[in-house]
Amino acid sequence: MRKLTRPAEPATLAIARQNYNGTPSQDEAWKKFDKNEVRTKLKQAQNNLCAYCEVSLSSNTRIDHFKPKKLHYSLTFDWNNLTLSCDEIGSCDNKKGGNFESYWINPYLDDPNGKFEFFANGQIKGTSQDAQNIIKDFGLDCPNLESKRKSIFTTLLETILALI
Repeated sequence: MRKLTRPAEPATLAIARQNYNGTPSQDEAWKKFDKNEVRTKLKQAQNNLCAYCEVSLSSNTRIDHFKPKKLHYSLTFDWNNLTLSCDEIGSCDNKKGGNFESYWINPYLDDPNGKFEFFANGQIKGTSQDAQNIIKDFGLDCPNLESKRKSIFTTLLETILALI
C-alpha cells in the first residue's frame, strides 16, 4: 500500500451525486450508474494496481467503497470514498467485504508509509497494532500475496547481484 493522488472527479459522478445523494434509492442508482469513467480515472491514478495490495487489476475489477454503501449510503457517490480493489481470493475487497474499521488506511487520504515492514520471504508485518489489524482485515498476508512479494524480491536481488 502506498499513498495515492486522487485525480479530478469525473463529471458523471458529480451529476449522479447531485441526483441521488441522501436518497434511499442510492444503492439501486449505483447499480445502474455507468462506472466506466470512474473506473478509468482510478485505474490511471493507481497505475492499474489494487489500492491496498498493489497487484495488477483485472479487467472486471470492482470499484470499492472504502466506507461501505450499506453502512454509509450518503457516501455512495462520494469521489473520496472510491478506490479500485483487486478481486484476489482471500484479500482486499473480498476479505474486507462490507465492513469498515476506523483504523483502516484510505491510501488516497492517508499515507501508509512506515506502517508496514516487508521481508525477503514475502511476509508483511505491521509496525503498530492497527497496522497488524489492517493486514488481517485486508488479507495482505494471504499466501498468494506473500508468494508475489517473494518473487519480486528474488527478481530484484538477482538483478542487483548481476550488476556487481
